[in-house]
Amino acid sequence: MPAIALPVHWLLTDGRQATLRAIAPEDFALESAFLDTLSMDASYNRLFSTRHPSPDEIRRWTDIDPAREIAFVVTTADTHGETMLAVGRAVHDDDGPDAEFALLVGDAFKRQGIGRRLIAALVEAMRERGVRTLYGATLSTNTGMLALGQRLGFATRREIGDATVTRLSLRLS
Repeated sequence: MPAIALPVHWLLTDGRQATLRAIAPEDFALESAFLDTLSMDASYNRLFSTRHPSPDEIRRWTDIDPAREIAFVVTTADTHGETMLAVGRAVHDDDGPDAEFALLVGDAFKRQGIGRRLIAALVEAMRERGVRTLYGATLSTNTGMLALGQRLGFATRREIGDATVTRLSLRLS
């Protein structure tokens, strides 16, 4: 587990309490419900597709291999239970000291600092694990993700041979 002290709580702009915590296998239904709330644009920006992930994919994303990856969720709770607002993960490369990250913030919760908090937690956790570079890919039209990455110090460059994809990278060591 990362050195970051979890869970982390803070207030959203609408006054609700948000919680950043590690993902767990028991979050399968929570993540599936979260994915159901995404607009086609949000789904396409993250998955490069508008399809709904299969149960096997969702199971893989919630029941992680802690030796290779880390995943955090941001949730809020009310009288109806817990709701997922965002998810972020990083996976070590099989053949090197780098790790790939992915981030997904629900449509209704963008521009509230959630993505920034998730990336900061991933950076801290991967730095603790000795990762050299944290990198990810986003669609070149995903201006929100590109702006967030640049604000947090990530370098950006168009993917060689595919101008529709931009690679973000941050040197950790």
